[in-house]
Amino acid sequence: MKKQQRILLVEGQDDRAFFQHFLCKLELQVDIEPETPQNFCQTESDGVDVLRTQALPTAWERITAGEVTHLAIIIDADSQKQGYGFAKRREQITNVLRDYGYNIPPFSDVTLTGEIFRHPEEFTPIGLWIMPTHSTDGMLEDLLLENLGNPTQQSLLDKADEAITGLGDLRTFKDTHISKARLSTLLAWQKKPGTSAGKAYQAGVFATDSAALTAFTQWLEAVFK
Repeated sequence: MKKQQRILLVEGQDDRAFFQHFLCKLELQVDIEPETPQNFCQTESDGVDVLRTQALPTAWERITAGEVTHLAIIIDADSQKQGYGFAKRREQITNVLRDYGYNIPPFSDVTLTGEIFRHPEEFTPIGLWIMPTHSTDGMLEDLLLENLGNPTQQSLLDKADEAITGLGDLRTFKDTHISKARLSTLLAWQKKPGTSAGKAYQAGVFATDSAALTAFTQWLEAVFK
């Protein structure tokens, strides 16, 4: 008998590490595989491109073979300045799914719902969530930073923002990476400096009961339960 799996596809190793903690807290038994894009391509190419051209086709082969019963995809929208953004990212993934025969309805701008696409031949439904809110540009870090767990964390973030602004010419990272720098700085100032985002989530640094994180959780449960 073939092993049947519940799979979550993500862009990279940092996402994989975070969602291992996230899914554990939700008590969802899900394999974050096939392995992250680096396992397919040892380059600095865009993680979404590797996911859609290699990881997703591999998952589709396993779906048609009856080996995958649940599948979800989580990617970052990134920004239009980078040539991406929510609409572009959704198009990149849904074009692949449409080629596989999935029904792709026009996007309805209903914030915080995510999507689950169905196949007329009843192959495994495929869920899609584009960070941060499945309607806006940004990334996972934006979802977390906009939903902090208490005023102390917000005060720490304010100090982190002051520090980043004060870097001036010493700042080496691009504007598109500011959210990553903000979150990394915030996590560097926790009780255990440099704790991972996943462990910080489990420790209550982020507001798990916020509307945004609750909506995301409900989408995950809809896909995997």
